[in-house]
Parts: sequence; structure tokens; C-alpha cells
Amino acid sequence: MPFVVDHDEGTKERLCMQTAIFDPPAARVAVVTRTKDRPLLLERAMQSLADQTFGDSHWVVVNDGGASAPVDRIVERARAVGLRTTVVHHPVSLGMEAASNAGIAAAASEFVAIHDDDDSWDPEFLAATVAFLDTGPQWGGVVTGTLRVDERLGPQGAKEVRRRPFNPGLRSVHLSEVAEENPFPPICFLYRRSAYESIGPYDASLPVLGDWEFNLRFLTRFDIGVIDRPLANYHWRVGEKGGYGNSVSGGVDRHVQWDAVVRNRLLRRDIEAGTVGLGHLVAAGRRQTSLNKTLQPLRMARGAAKRIVHGLRRVAGAA
Repeated sequence: MPFVVDHDEGTKERLCMQTAIFDPPAARVAVVTRTKDRPLLLERAMQSLADQTFGDSHWVVVNDGGASAPVDRIVERARAVGLRTTVVHHPVSLGMEAASNAGIAAAASEFVAIHDDDDSWDPEFLAATVAFLDTGPQWGGVVTGTLRVDERLGPQGAKEVRRRPFNPGLRSVHLSEVAEENPFPPICFLYRRSAYESIGPYDASLPVLGDWEFNLRFLTRFDIGVIDRPLANYHWRVGEKGGYGNSVSGGVDRHVQWDAVVRNRLLRRDIEAGTVGLGHLVAAGRRQTSLNKTLQPLRMARGAAKRIVHGLRRVAGAA
């Protein structure tokens, strides 16, 4: 298959025209990075791959409508340090999920990981996750513990402000719980390509929440294991404007709106098919989320009351 696509001009319709540069051998892991005009962060993503103790990977950079020259320079540096690297240039932005699908199609592999340009891995991430999936076919994929890293951008790049566990309670992955909300980001997820081919590609019609919709479909057929170690770093730039912002923090309104779109689509499919399926599950998950939000202030008040009573008893005991 021809894998390197280098378009500097053209239309969306011409995207299917690909220029073959080389035909690389298959790697065990295809690592797909979606990027658009964020060279400061893409450089860090490249270093994240270069630092991995597991070397049998193929980095696919999908430049989704951004300037090509800065991406090409980073790709050349990646190759210079020994990373097997392919670049796909989209002349116009097709969106995150279309970029994921293009990257996965550009490299043959046994496993797939989505490593966004603004996130990073612990050096042991690929070694640990591949070893986990090598234990047997019962797992379609595996996620690791994740750290949320808050950072600010400056002229020299990102400066870390603080880090803390993102999903400290994640010990197992349940379809019923993912139907409420997505408990893990793409950066901590490695899965079998055969699972991707079985359930179908990411939904390119979704501007956000495509990873959640994919995870829901994934769990209808496959189980996801958990490695209880913080091997993935989910970077947040809260308040950052423009292209360097996070979709999850900079586009909260879109997430709320498209959450309804995804749930409604799935429920309509159930209704049209006359079945009780994933649509009903995500509808129930929405109701549970709303109930939890309603009860949260009551739980907090109850906890505060318990602390007050405990304090009064200690004072009384001391007297």
C-alpha cells in the first residue's frame, strides 16, 4: 500500500489521490497523531515516541489542513532519530475522526494507538500495553492509568503547572458506565486492529466525542483491560485560545450539544430497528448522570454534616 501522501494544494475531493513514496514493512503498533498548525506540541509528541522502550512502532502523522513545512521538518527529525514515520497531508481539514481513519489506513500493524499531538506517554507505555494484549485474545484493547497535566504555553513551549490523576478509580471498563460518560482519553488506549476492522472506523461526521462513540461500539463486541499504572499523560491548557487550546476545555458547549446528538442517533436506531440496544443504554446513562448531578450537593452536605458532628464529639470528649 502507498502510505505517504503529500498534498500542498487541491480540494477535498482530490484527497483520495495518493502519492506513493515508499512501502514500509508492517510494525506491531501503528501510532496515529492528528495535528494542525501546532508544531510546538507535535515536537513533544515526537519525543514521546522516541523515548519509548518498545521500538516496533510506526508513527503516522496526519496533518489535517495545516501548514505542511513545519510538520515535514519534525517528521524528518523523527526519521533521523530512528522512528519509522509516515506523513499524510490533508489539503483541507476533514476533522479529527477522519484524520484518525486516514492514519490507521496508512500503516499496517497488529495494534493501533491514537497519540494526539498535545499528549504524551511514559516511556514504558507501549511495552506495558503490548505485553498485556500478548497475554491472550480475550482483550480487544487495554487502557492505562492517566495523569492530567495542566500547562501553559510560552515562547519556548509548554510549561507544566501541575499534574494529578485523571481517572484514579478506573480499575475495569464497563459498557454500562461508558454509556454514562467516557472515562478515559485516547492517549491511554491501545487496541487490536482486528477490533477496529470489526466494528468499523471512527465516525467522521462527529466534530467532537468521536472517541466516546467509538469506545461504545468497541465495547459492544470486545472487552477492554486495565493496567493500573499512570503511563499516559493527558495535557490540558485551560483557557488557551486558538489552535493550541484543548477541544475538551475550549469547546465545552460543542461537547454538550454533540453528546445529545450521539445519544439521539443511537436511540433512534434502536427505535427504527424495534430493539432495545445501545441507544437505550446511553439514554439510561444520561438519566443516571443527571441524577448523580442532582444528588451531588446532597452528598456534599451530608459529608459536611458528618464532619461537624465528628468535630463536636471530639470537643465534647476532650471536655
